[in-house]
Amino acid sequence: MSILVAYASRHGSTRGIAERIAERLGSHGLDVEARPAATVGDAARYDAFVVGGAAYMFHWLKDASAFVEHNRALLAERPTWLFSSGPLGMDTVDKQGRDVLVTMAPREFADLSP
Repeated sequence: MSILVAYASRHGSTRGIAERIAERLGSHGLDVEARPAATVGDAARYDAFVVGGAAYMFHWLKDASAFVEHNRALLAERPTWLFSSGPLGMDTVDKQGRDVLVTMAPREFADLSP
């Protein structure tokens, strides 16, 4: 299985996350490539995707959004996982008084149901 980890990063943190994801997938024997989203030519040659973007003011960087929009049909028919990274601020609790280290822990979308 050939997997593309495409990313858009402003200061390098999202790139680092993408490279770590690619490294971990590769350690399980998968064929993985991490690349900036803006440099991906033919995405159809990949069997699955991980796409990440740095998020600022509740929006992904343009290159990540453009990659997803351009490849919308392809991503819809193949295994795809999306991630975001961005500034979290300095608060230790959210507006509901919950610990942000707990509420911001990685989880599957299925875990987000009420």
